[in-house]
Amino acid sequence: MSGSEIPSERSIITVLATDIVESTRHIAACDPDDAQSFYDHWFEYLRDAVEGAGGTMIHYAGDGGIAVFGWPSPLEDHADRACAAAWEIQRPNNGPLGPDGRTVRFRVGLHSGLAAVRQINRGGISRFDTVGATVNIAAKLQQAAPTGGILLSGQAARLCRAQLSLTPHSPSPTFGAVQIDAFRLEARPDRLDESDVARRYRSPMVGRDRELAKLRGMLPRPHAESRSVALIGEAGIGKSRLAAAAMSEALALGSRVCVFFGDAQKRTTPFAAPRGLIEDLLRPSGAISGEDLRSALSDAALSEDDFAALESLFAPPQDRARNKAGRLTETQLARVLVDSFCVLALDRPSVVLIEDLHLIDPESRRFLRLLAEAKAAQPLLLVLTGRPEARDEARETARTIIQLEPLSTGAMQDLGRQLWPEGEAPGPILDRIVHRADGLPFVLEELVRSIEGRDLPGFEGLPHSVESVIHARLQRLSPSAKALAQALSLLGEDVDVEFASAVLGVEAGTVTADLAELERFAFIHPVAGQATHMRHQIITEACADTIPHERRRELHRRAVQAITSRYENLGGRFEKLAFHAESAGDDEGALGYLWEAGLEARRSSAGASLNLIFDRALGVIARLGEAADEKYVDFVLMVFASMLQLGEFDKMNTHLPRAIELARRHGHPRLVCSSLSQLGLICWFEGRYAEGLAATEEGLAMARLLRSPALIFSNQVMLANLLHGMGRLDQAIAEARDLSDMLTGPLETARLGANGIPRSLTLSFLSWIMADTGRYADCLEIAEQGLAIAVREQDTYSEVLARSALGRSLTMLGRNSDAVDCLAQARYLSERNGYDAIKANLAGRIAIALSRTGRMRQAIEIVEECLRKGLHLRTGQMERYFLLAGYAEALVTSGDAERGLAQLEEAFLIARRINNPCWMVDGLGLRARLMTRAKPGDPRIEGDLAERSELCRRYGIAPWAMEPATGTPIAQTA
Repeated sequence: MSGSEIPSERSIITVLATDIVESTRHIAACDPDDAQSFYDHWFEYLRDAVEGAGGTMIHYAGDGGIAVFGWPSPLEDHADRACAAAWEIQRPNNGPLGPDGRTVRFRVGLHSGLAAVRQINRGGISRFDTVGATVNIAAKLQQAAPTGGILLSGQAARLCRAQLSLTPHSPSPTFGAVQIDAFRLEARPDRLDESDVARRYRSPMVGRDRELAKLRGMLPRPHAESRSVALIGEAGIGKSRLAAAAMSEALALGSRVCVFFGDAQKRTTPFAAPRGLIEDLLRPSGAISGEDLRSALSDAALSEDDFAALESLFAPPQDRARNKAGRLTETQLARVLVDSFCVLALDRPSVVLIEDLHLIDPESRRFLRLLAEAKAAQPLLLVLTGRPEARDEARETARTIIQLEPLSTGAMQDLGRQLWPEGEAPGPILDRIVHRADGLPFVLEELVRSIEGRDLPGFEGLPHSVESVIHARLQRLSPSAKALAQALSLLGEDVDVEFASAVLGVEAGTVTADLAELERFAFIHPVAGQATHMRHQIITEACADTIPHERRRELHRRAVQAITSRYENLGGRFEKLAFHAESAGDDEGALGYLWEAGLEARRSSAGASLNLIFDRALGVIARLGEAADEKYVDFVLMVFASMLQLGEFDKMNTHLPRAIELARRHGHPRLVCSSLSQLGLICWFEGRYAEGLAATEEGLAMARLLRSPALIFSNQVMLANLLHGMGRLDQAIAEARDLSDMLTGPLETARLGANGIPRSLTLSFLSWIMADTGRYADCLEIAEQGLAIAVREQDTYSEVLARSALGRSLTMLGRNSDAVDCLAQARYLSERNGYDAIKANLAGRIAIALSRTGRMRQAIEIVEECLRKGLHLRTGQMERYFLLAGYAEALVTSGDAERGLAQLEEAFLIARRINNPCWMVDGLGLRARLMTRAKPGDPRIEGDLAERSELCRRYGIAPWAMEPATGTPIAQTA
């Protein structure tokens, strides 16, 4: 682009295309000078008709031309004006106006839509230009129009405010493959007058008395209880207006009010909401360092690990304790953030407003759920706003849901009268506005704004597209305010003045002045402190749509530069950086930021956000191709444990084999070795034992060559479990014992990159495996050793696995009450710390122990809660087997034999499908025992016992059973 050209813009406009019908016949016998005079006259005629209606003739070609309405002059009624100009062009002519004595006739086509528009200055001549499908469609409509006729698209007709007399037009071959909904304009549109007035307005609260009264009754007062409420409704329905009214009353009562706005650019930034809330509370004290945190939270009962985790979120890099940040799970960190917030904020009754729950990251939603349940010294009201798609998340957090329905016609009319610019609102026009707004206050406001200053008696109709109105309002702004509005639409929901100044490259004072203009024109909320955000997502999207691609990329590039230069600590900003880098076309930079965002999510145990970050990274990797192969492997290995915890087995089955292949191709033995252990883990979960065994045997051999204790552990522990799944008990026990012997001395408490303490985990698995040999007392002792290490090291994940193994041994020894207590503690820890993958297993195991102590109803409730939450769908085959087996025993013991045996059959099919002999032995014995209880004498009992004996003989499994009458445990050796 030359320096004489103004950069292109994008705007919704109406394009008029026209030409003279059979112009060649008019000038066939003419002298060239007469022909030129003919065209000059009619081009002048076209220009007068277009400009008289407020349009601009931008191009003449052959015997016609192209005109635009809505740019460069901002016209909210551009479609109506184009129709008026078209009718003026087609007005009946008096007398022979052509050189050949015939009447001159035209064809006209009209279409409205988004187009790229610009002003070009070349050779001292300035002209306007527009390109895009909008222009092409208008030209096709002109070509298909009949002589003396006007064709307009359905999109242009819907933008018109006037009542139009239209006749549907049959599809024309001229349209080609383009689908155009066309109409013929049959009558002159009514005259519409111009309005360019758009003033700042304050929207009154109308029609929400009941909802406001309910919110008012929930406001926190001394000695009252804490409450939580969600305002749910579609965009523009008035959620924020209602919340703002309640916040005003809370402030009048002396309550503290804390606000966080959901941001589409932070949907996978872990704990964005508590970070924002706590940073706002600490901001008066200056930069947030580790010392600041410790000083501000000196009254909180936080451990050293808690402070380390907080520092990893808030403090500059030099203040972080990165080696300890990952010790807390997502749930643990959420609790620490809740405790911290309560200490900082709840020195008096407080209100927390979370706007746009549908844009809040998963970890912040967990924080909010815990905050809603927190016991604090002062009452708290938690207010959430969200669109309908956030209703389920709202129900998980808020005790009260207020569903905002569209306002009644009467309420909308009251609102319209209060918003009317001056004088009394004409009834018919107000009725039309209310009908168009369809119960949405925001749309009503925009529609009323679009008619301010008009000659109302002649005004009929209203704009159908709010976006078109916003584009016209945007053009009325000063150039710098318009540029700021466009930039704000890309920079996120909450933008501070200095950041906007850096991105636009203008002085902060200029930005402040432009913000005042945007506030007057109701593009933004009033500036709070040094930050602002757009009034509504509709405005954000409409403004963003006007930015040309190259300008958009430039703004995103500047945003990256501004963020990286302004903040020493980029924690919590990597997702925003990735968004801007990707939008700027810098895929390599975006991938790097996504990697940092992923690491941050993993340190916070934020599996759900990590999953979303991984999906975004896959899209970037696909565009980069082979250049991103190694980063792809790194991502797969980073997310693997979290994906299994989330039950994303299909995703890992898709990506893990390719990661192994690429790691081999690029010569990274450590990555290959690590990937093989992970392949073994997923194969164990899914019962693909032979495939997993081959992988871990290869991985273990590589790990020993590499002399890496971490890789030896990850492969050997899975090797032992896979051998156990295949019924090769002696080998499984030998591998587990060998690994246990290695993990002594300095390695006894080393983490080796694992989710728990490796020696504790190994002892737990060894206890579990040995239980199938019938040596229950030895298993009990080994599990207790693993539990002692876990408790001593304060590692909850290791403790859960140790208690799971211990509970199994206690059950097999007939100590069912002890087993219930042990497994109940494991369930509590798994629930509190978010260990979802093991919950189904624990639920099934405790159901068995509860049933054998006569507490069947409690057992059934535990299992059914697990099923309701879908936890059995996000875990491995073993977990599903034990869940259903425990359910079966509880049902049969409670007297519901048919349903119980059906559940047991489903469990047994799992054991058969993956050919796990230990589970088959367990299932056959359980079925024989339950059948003896429910259907004594059934011939299947004898068959099950015979098959079980054969499996025990073949694999060396000790059958475990229980005398139906006495409950005495029986351990047999094969």
